[in-house]
Amino acid sequence: MRLLHVHDRAEFQGGVEQILFDTARGLAARGWPQALLSQETSPDPEYTQPFEYTAVDRSIIAEFQPDVVLMHKVSDTKLITEVTKSLPAAHMVHDHDMVCPRRHKYFPVGQAACNLPAGTACYTHLCCVQRSDAGSRLPIQIKGTGEVRRQLRATQKVRRFFVGSAYMQRELEINSIQADRIRVVHPVPAALQAPQYREMSSTREILFVGQIIRGKGVDLMLRALALLEGEWKATIVGDGNHLGECQALAKRLDISDRVKFTGWIDHTQLDDYYSAARLVVVPSRWPEPFGMVGIEAMSRGRPVVAFDSGGISDWLNTGISGFLLPAADINAMASAIQKLLENRALARKMGKAATEHVRQSFSHQVYLDQVTEQLEHIR
Repeated sequence: MRLLHVHDRAEFQGGVEQILFDTARGLAARGWPQALLSQETSPDPEYTQPFEYTAVDRSIIAEFQPDVVLMHKVSDTKLITEVTKSLPAAHMVHDHDMVCPRRHKYFPVGQAACNLPAGTACYTHLCCVQRSDAGSRLPIQIKGTGEVRRQLRATQKVRRFFVGSAYMQRELEINSIQADRIRVVHPVPAALQAPQYREMSSTREILFVGQIIRGKGVDLMLRALALLEGEWKATIVGDGNHLGECQALAKRLDISDRVKFTGWIDHTQLDDYYSAARLVVVPSRWPEPFGMVGIEAMSRGRPVVAFDSGGISDWLNTGISGFLLPAADINAMASAIQKLLENRALARKMGKAATEHVRQSFSHQVYLDQVTEQLEHIR
């Protein structure tokens, strides 16, 4: 079967692009020719390796003659409408952009997660007030729900929506997408082919890996760390627009001598950081569509301490592979971290259970099987 992917980018940028690349490469290995329609006029040659055709215009449809289309992040709603009129199509929903004008799915005031459909709530909770784009004369702009409504209308003829978690399925359902059009398919990358427990050092080391943006909750983690007793160290791997505020907060909390900010680290170099850690913290305040970093930590045998935010409950078994805590509960997070720091045997037990859980339940090949089955069904 000939599969056309539609995505704005054609380069390695983040998790979305990695999943798309791994999907195309995996399906190509199964004998499915792959093509990519993007907006990149100069695509990354390494990124385009799995694709027989790449293009920036609709002529690729006539040239490649796909049997089915798999859309990812597509900002051109007219393109979505045109493609889905003439070809069977599925949509892999990687984040909240399609249903949230803020894209973060938590309220700017109070920062609680939003479980409401796009509409009136976007205005009553001031989600329409956003930072202006670079170069604007004003610091803020008003962004209504028009773009969200256009996206939802454009996807009316999409036959299948793939989402990463039960949370995301509910999110689409409350936005009037029928349940029988939605399938939960955990987006497991090819890098997790072989989960392997790594022996735990005696170091009382705490690790965070991810973007340092407000939605990832590094500030919440720092406040929890400030409540810990005894010896500990923390390493925060990543970069983002919230980094400066988090560094300043660590100083105000008088823990900056125990917290190391490494900046961005290439994914291939993360093994040493996981090996040195006793546990990994996922303190997200935004509802994670899935939360791949937790799976990565567990595959290496590290228990995870996380807030119950979005899709995290799909993979974290509290008390078995880590601790799932009430959203933004700093005291509960500090208590869970303290327990694992003081009880290495418990951390090892949970770490081994975590690796086994990933091995049994989160496989790239199973992911490809599920995608294949659904695409064949809608053809």
